[in-house]
Amino acid sequence: MDNYRAMATFVQVVDHGSFSAAAKKLGITKSAVSQQVSQLEEGLGTRLLHRTTRQLNLTEAGEIYLAGCRQMMDAADEANQQVGQFSMEPSGTLKISCSHDFAAGHLVPMLGPFMEKYPKLSLEIDGSDEVINLVEEQVDLAIRIGHLNESGWIARKIADLQEIIIASPSYLDRHRTPQDPAELVNHQWVAFTRKKQPYQLHLLGPKGDQQKIRLYGRARSNSAPSVLEMIKAGMGIGQLLKLMVIPELEDGRLVQVLSDYRSEAVGIYAVYPQRSHLPLKVRAVIDYLIENKTMMGI
Repeated sequence: MDNYRAMATFVQVVDHGSFSAAAKKLGITKSAVSQQVSQLEEGLGTRLLHRTTRQLNLTEAGEIYLAGCRQMMDAADEANQQVGQFSMEPSGTLKISCSHDFAAGHLVPMLGPFMEKYPKLSLEIDGSDEVINLVEEQVDLAIRIGHLNESGWIARKIADLQEIIIASPSYLDRHRTPQDPAELVNHQWVAFTRKKQPYQLHLLGPKGDQQKIRLYGRARSNSAPSVLEMIKAGMGIGQLLKLMVIPELEDGRLVQVLSDYRSEAVGIYAVYPQRSHLPLKVRAVIDYLIENKTMMGI
């Protein structure tokens, strides 16, 4: 146990850059910190730190040992969190970042039972379509839809979503309804500019044939609700998530076209800053979203 304590002290020394700073953080004397590190070095038979009057630098052995110490601490923290779940419940403020439209139409309505279950928890929704730095913005969890870019964050898939091609009856009355994807080049395309390639469409046909279509149009937006309104207003044909347009399909304000063709499924993800030290409130809401995804219309 003393060796584990000394390993944790060694990590604090490296993280805070000095024995005195580590001692202040740990609430012990500087000499006690120095003694613990010296005992580690004696037991290992090698020097872990180069000490000067101004700074500390890790030796090659120290870098290797530091990595092992961090793994030990992460494993201990993970074990404590798992066991602690039996006697603890989520509490504090849970801050979630999510696009305006998805938060209002799908996420927030399903979180009512979750909040009822955990009365010590407060909820804050950051309704934003922008990609943000989760750490700088102090966001616990982000809900993101689409193909994720490399960010260093951890992503856990909640479900796959399907996009469909849609148009208004008024538009189709004025223009011939396309029967083949190639015919889309003769139509106005309403582009969702948050997509990586808003004017390209990749479709898989009923017989497994793949088609790539270059599109054209005069209406576009970086807001999915605006794209939806443009399509409803008869400005052209577009593609949106099916769950976004179910009411319009059911009451006839929109019509699905080329229903035999589909795009690659789009993932919806729970994104958070780090795998280790995951707060119980974040773990609980992720598990809840996955278990109850049908409540979001997925």
